[in-house]
Amino acid sequence: MSEDQSGTTVFIIDDDAGVRRWIARLLDTVGIAHEQFERAEEFLESFDPGAPGCVLLDVRMPGMGGRALQERLLELGAEIPILFMTGFGEVSMAVDALQKGAVEFLEKPIKGQDLLDRVQKAVDKDAAQRQRRRSQDGNVRVLDRLTPREHQVVELILQGHNNKRIAHKLSVSSQAIDARKANLMRKLGVTSVAELVAFVMSCRGDNTDD
Repeated sequence: MSEDQSGTTVFIIDDDAGVRRWIARLLDTVGIAHEQFERAEEFLESFDPGAPGCVLLDVRMPGMGGRALQERLLELGAEIPILFMTGFGEVSMAVDALQKGAVEFLEKPIKGQDLLDRVQKAVDKDAAQRQRRRSQDGNVRVLDRLTPREHQVVELILQGHNNKRIAHKLSVSSQAIDARKANLMRKLGVTSVAELVAFVMSCRGDNTDD
C-alpha cells in the first residue's frame, strides 16, 4: 500500500461471520487494515463519511440491506467506493447499484486473489478521488484571493470575450485589462487563457476526469 493510502480501511459488512473472517484473513496477508460489521446499522453508527478506504458490502442482510445502506451513504455525501457481494445473480440490481456509484458487483463464492485485486482497485480509486478533491480545494482558495474586478475579468474571459471587448464592458483601457489579466494569471499560476479556463472550471467541479 502506498503512502497516499495510509489510514485506508476496508469496511467488511456481512451478516455471515465466516465470510467476514475469511475476508479479514485475506486482507491481513497483504497488510490492509479492516473493520468488521455484522449489520449495516452497526457500521453507520461508527462510520466517518470522510474515512478513506472502501466498503465490502453484502447485498442481503437482516435489517438494512446493502442497497439501502448505499442509498444512505449517498445521502450522507460519502464517496467511499462500494464493492457489493451477493450470492444471487440479479442483473437489474447490479446495474442500478453500479449506476449509483458502486465500483464492483461480485458474485459469491469469490476467489481470494480476485477479491484482493478488486479491493486494491477500489482503494486506488478512492485515493485518486481524494487527491483530486485536495487539489480542487487548494485551487478554490487561490481563486478566492482574486479581487472583485479580477473576478469580473475571469467571468468575461469564460464568456469568450477578447481583451478589447472586456475593456469596453468594464469601461477601462485595453492596457488596463492586459495588466489585470497578467496579474490574475500570475496569482492562479497559469500561463494561458486555456489553462485559466481549465483552472476555474475545475474549481467549479466541471471536471470530466474519471
